[in-house]
Amino acid sequence: MHDIKVQSPFTRYPVAHANCNSEKAIALYQEIDWEDLYKQIEASGSSPENPFYFFEIDRQNNLGEKETLCISGCLWGRVGIGYMRPKMERKGFFKKKDVLNPRFSTQMDGMDTPFAFSCLQAFVKGDVGYLEQNLYNKEEDAEQ
Repeated sequence: MHDIKVQSPFTRYPVAHANCNSEKAIALYQEIDWEDLYKQIEASGSSPENPFYFFEIDRQNNLGEKETLCISGCLWGRVGIGYMRPKMERKGFFKKKDVLNPRFSTQMDGMDTPFAFSCLQAFVKGDVGYLEQNLYNKEEDAEQ
């Protein structure tokens, strides 16, 4: 089951949806017209209630640890994709050792919506391999 928060530019606070199954999670995501959100804001004639809008979904992995995927709106129909999860990292200056980072984060900005949807589908299926292989830190203007 997934806990979901949806922040619209037209509402002051996110709307929470607790204990959603995968089908409900996909349906909630597909209700958002990411590519036309800025057109909708302009058409409303007023400034948005919240300049940051997102779809955030949480789940427990097979070890009971929390993982989060957050898809947020950018300009020109693009989205940002953030993936937070526990992950082992090599740390240390002289003597390297593996240390668990409970909130390891990967962020990609300026991505297209079909790619974001494929990441959401992988997340709800628990396909960590797809997410680890395809998500890496990338700023909007950086080359791949």
